[in-house]
Amino acid sequence: MTSTAFGDLPPEAYHDAPWTRLLPWLAPYTPATAHELTDLTPSPDWWITESPAVTTMTAEHETLCRHLAQLFILRHPTATFGPSFPTVPRRLPLSTLATSSRVGTAFQRLQVQTVADLEPLTVRDLYDVRGTGHNTVEDAVTALVSAAIVRSGELDEWEDPGDDQQPLGGTRQANLPPAQLQLLEDLTQLAAWRQIRRRGDEPLLKVVIEDGAPEEIQETALRLNSLTAADMASANGSVDPVLEFTAFLSELDERQVRILRDRFLGRPPKKLAELATDFDVSRERIRQIETKVKDVLAGRFHFGTAIGNLLASLRTEIQPIAALDRLITLHPDLARDVPVVNVPFWLVLDRLDDYFEVTDGWAAAPDVAAAREQTRILLEDFATEHGLVDLSAVTAATSMPKTELVAWLSWCGYVLHNNQILTRTRSLNDHAAALLAATGEPLHIDELQLQMGRDNSIRSLSNQLGDDERFVRTDRATWGLASWQLEEYTSIRQQIGLELAAAGGEVEIGQLIESITSRFDVSPSSVQAYAGNGDYEIVQGVVRRRESPAAPRKAPSATRRLFKYDDGWWKLRVTVTRDHLRGSGFPVPSGVASLVGCAQGEVVELESELGTQTIRWTGLQPSSGTIKRFLDRLQAQEGQNVFLEFEPYGRFNVSLQDPVNPEDHPLEQAAALTGCDEGVGDPEDAQMALAVAVDLPVHAKPRQILSAYRQRGDDDIAGLLEQVWTRPRHQWVEQSPGDGSDPEDERNEYDEGDANDEMIGTGSGEQHDQVSSDIGSVSVPTGYRSVGWVRPHEAEAAVLAYQLHSDVPVHDGDKIAGWARYVDDSSGDASKFRANVMLARARSQGERIVCWIREHEAFSIVQAAADERSMSILGPDGVATGLVQYFQPGSEAAERYRSTTRLLRGHGRAG
Repeated sequence: MTSTAFGDLPPEAYHDAPWTRLLPWLAPYTPATAHELTDLTPSPDWWITESPAVTTMTAEHETLCRHLAQLFILRHPTATFGPSFPTVPRRLPLSTLATSSRVGTAFQRLQVQTVADLEPLTVRDLYDVRGTGHNTVEDAVTALVSAAIVRSGELDEWEDPGDDQQPLGGTRQANLPPAQLQLLEDLTQLAAWRQIRRRGDEPLLKVVIEDGAPEEIQETALRLNSLTAADMASANGSVDPVLEFTAFLSELDERQVRILRDRFLGRPPKKLAELATDFDVSRERIRQIETKVKDVLAGRFHFGTAIGNLLASLRTEIQPIAALDRLITLHPDLARDVPVVNVPFWLVLDRLDDYFEVTDGWAAAPDVAAAREQTRILLEDFATEHGLVDLSAVTAATSMPKTELVAWLSWCGYVLHNNQILTRTRSLNDHAAALLAATGEPLHIDELQLQMGRDNSIRSLSNQLGDDERFVRTDRATWGLASWQLEEYTSIRQQIGLELAAAGGEVEIGQLIESITSRFDVSPSSVQAYAGNGDYEIVQGVVRRRESPAAPRKAPSATRRLFKYDDGWWKLRVTVTRDHLRGSGFPVPSGVASLVGCAQGEVVELESELGTQTIRWTGLQPSSGTIKRFLDRLQAQEGQNVFLEFEPYGRFNVSLQDPVNPEDHPLEQAAALTGCDEGVGDPEDAQMALAVAVDLPVHAKPRQILSAYRQRGDDDIAGLLEQVWTRPRHQWVEQSPGDGSDPEDERNEYDEGDANDEMIGTGSGEQHDQVSSDIGSVSVPTGYRSVGWVRPHEAEAAVLAYQLHSDVPVHDGDKIAGWARYVDDSSGDASKFRANVMLARARSQGERIVCWIREHEAFSIVQAAADERSMSILGPDGVATGLVQYFQPGSEAAERYRSTTRLLRGHGRAG
């Protein structure tokens, strides 16, 4: 038995016993159930019909052992090594199996020395070893497979690893423990990487020693901290990567070079049929030659070659994207033309490596699609409620120059406004909300539509905003955000800016609050809130303009696609990509880092059935280690959705999302998207599950749940909820033919019955029941009586009259169409009609009274017109006193009475 675990051996060195005797766990497999085995050799059932002595004649030893090890790790993680590898001698020292010092370190930490010590252990036991990852486990099992199929020698061959075992630098260090050998290997590899990255003068290590440590120890730390890559540099000079590729081309024949140049490096690539005609062969033959050349390329320029080193360095610099021009400035070799194929070297690297792609002047690792996704995740971490991201904050969080970042964001389709990135512009309403938030003040509807640049009518935009609770109408054609508390927000922010300018840029918070609250009707808490947010910050009790933008990070409950499943359980929905399947790490939202307790600069290790899973935040944003082993176990495919499950006590798992059934109720479909794998019994159960998923109380109202999903950016779920919870508003109009009379004479005249709140009609049915009325063609709901058809602009004048305590004209365009006449409380009319304002319309023969209207009634009419819906009227004590009926513009009722709103009072209610 040799100490070499890999390498091709002569046929007589291999067992001639059947594979299933050497590796019993292969017995259950057939070609139909083990596709990963059938392509390894020409024989599709070699593990059933052959022995290793036969199979290794047509398959490489290392490739064969590694594929078998991967199968064992994936499908037999709980099988003990003893019965699984019965032909490996039990007295064999494990040091003869170790293919690397990291495997030896793992065995040392397990305190096992011979195969007999390893016999009761499993793959999961190896994963549980501190510092052991998937590659180490794969190396260990590969070595066991190799030992199982090779004939064993005499026992005395196992007593010493052998004189040919040479550690780093060629100097024998057989007496060093494996962990020390591993340390030397790791330092050497780290030094080589620093040289590739042109950082050879930077310290390799940072050792911190306690105060008061002995002088000898302090000097030791000083020496370690001064160690650089240059100190460990190899005497070998660097190789020219272009010459390295040219040398490779010289090994190919003319036909292979032509195919490489025209198919692999062509812009655009030639078709197979064209090349087949040129060489007078079949298209399949051209395809075979192309595949062979690609396979050679894939294994030729690995890390350690000049080209492999340059590729690795580029991947580090392109995180996640970089302009090709900047990379060429950093690495001039990229712009050089490659002889023979006559293309720039960057194109060779682009086509050579799956982890490197150039598109439209942008270089991405692994590709532009993944870079766009990583950019989206980064922006989501900084995004506000309306999807705004401060450009300065993102610039500070990336390594890209600002001009390059702006160009990249524009290429990705993001809109920039006032140095803010608008990340949610897919829908009309989201775009308007983001634009208003970026502008910071209300906009006229014409200006809003112009800046949005979308192909929609002003009326359509106005209707959309009116149906969305995020917006409020601040004037007849001006819109703002409801969250602003508009008048306070605008005045407070402007006043803080003026106060700071007058004080030279800084002012104490107490002085600022006193100055503003003494002149404006605002609360001290509001002033303090605005002074510590947005453009301003409070530092040690002093308010000043923020010097650097804040970098907001999301809580788990506010993070898109992250759902709470049970006490302490959370699930992140992820769409499987090619990079996940080939083992790449990937970025995760900061809400995940918050969930697992990973702060910036830290690494958190989670436990799982398949070994340690890492969440690290050592770069610009949090990231997860590879989940390939979980995806392999699930047999997941690209494009499928999986859930990363974060369980209590630091446990981790990955599960596959079941397809959503489009025939299910929308609430049940939405719940399925949050990971309710146990299903829901009915829409009511689904609603409770949807509330829990975003950390709301189980009996949260639909409006709260929908708002939470909208704010998180879970548009797919919000769309399903809107199907159920957003319904057409009720209309009260019951059309009937007119009688030819003047509609304004139909109960619009003031009468004393109104003032006395006389009952009209009888009955005590529900509020929205339609009953016949003796006062016109539009019926009045049971329990109410009509006061009059009060137009919204008349109600606006009434509200202003109450605020000013004076008469206010009613404007209809440029002319005065009437008056809101104000009388004080001492007036007999005010007592008689229980109102201070009388609405009158101007006519050629004099004013005509519409009605006496109360302040809360006028305000409700204005609000109903703005919201375009009917609305109950609440009195000062919060009790319902009436109803404002809203009729769509252009409807028969609105046209007949020249108003979209009618004021009703409840029977017997003084209001």
